[in-house]
Amino acid sequence: MTEEAEPIDDDTHQSNIRTSLAFIRTVDAEKRTHLAELRTGIGILTIPMSLLTILIATSNYYSVIQVLGYILGLAIGILLLLLIGGFLVFSSFRKIRTDDRLRGKCDDLSFLITDFNNHNHD
Repeated sequence: MTEEAEPIDDDTHQSNIRTSLAFIRTVDAEKRTHLAELRTGIGILTIPMSLLTILIATSNYYSVIQVLGYILGLAIGILLLLLIGGFLVFSSFRKIRTDDRLRGKCDDLSFLITDFNNHNHD
C-alpha cells in the first residue's frame, strides 16, 4: 500500500513544482509588460519637452500675441501628454513594486528548479 502512495505523492509534488514555476513565469511576464508600459510613459513624457524646446528655440521668429491661439492649443496638448505620461510612469512603478513583492513571496527558484530536475531525471 505504501508503494502506491509514493507515486501519487511524487506526482503531486511534481505538479506543485510545475505550478510554482508557472506562477513565477507569469509574474515575470507581467513585470516585463509593466516595464514596457514604463518605457512608453517615459517616451510620452519626452514629447512635451521636445515641443517646448522647439517653441523656445523659434521664439525670435514670431510674436506671441499673433499666435496666442496656437500656443494655447499647444500648451493644452503638452499638458495632456504630461498627464498621460505621468500616469503611465507612476502606475507602472506601482505595478512593478507589486510584482516584486509577489516574486519575493515565491519559493526560492533555484531550489524549485533543482528539485524539479532531480524528480524528472529519476
